[in-house]
Amino acid sequence: MRRHSTAGFTLIELMILVIIIVILGTLVAMTYSGIQSKNRNAERQASIKTLQSELEIYYAQTSKYPTLANVNDPTWRAQNVKDLDESDLKDPSWHKATKVCTAKNEPVISATPSKECYSYQVTTADGSPCDNTNADCAQYTLTAILEGGEKFVKSSLN
Repeated sequence: MRRHSTAGFTLIELMILVIIIVILGTLVAMTYSGIQSKNRNAERQASIKTLQSELEIYYAQTSKYPTLANVNDPTWRAQNVKDLDESDLKDPSWHKATKVCTAKNEPVISATPSKECYSYQVTTADGSPCDNTNADCAQYTLTAILEGGEKFVKSSLN
């Protein structure tokens, strides 16, 4: 007589094991995705704070804020905001196909808030357009759109 071996797994036990592994894998993937999103948002906030700091230093020296064209000009930045790193202009999700804030395949600051781009809106004290020739730029708003849709905004300190 042959004995049937009871060692091994039944089909139901294997299915339960697979379901448990899938659930655990999904939890790990969701947690990792959330952590990455938080890290990118923290990077966005740090970049906006760095930009704000550099703009305030420039204002303390000149009594006006730079125009959007100034901020997007690498030569102007090299002469006037030397501590600003080029990576501070680039949203972590930015890519060359992002038309709103790309010039010569490099990231630039846009005039209006949008995903994957930082924005810089600068005006005179009464809110009208400025060019630092006819009217000095007296206030600004920096904006980054965080993952999840909320906005992170920093404004001029004066």
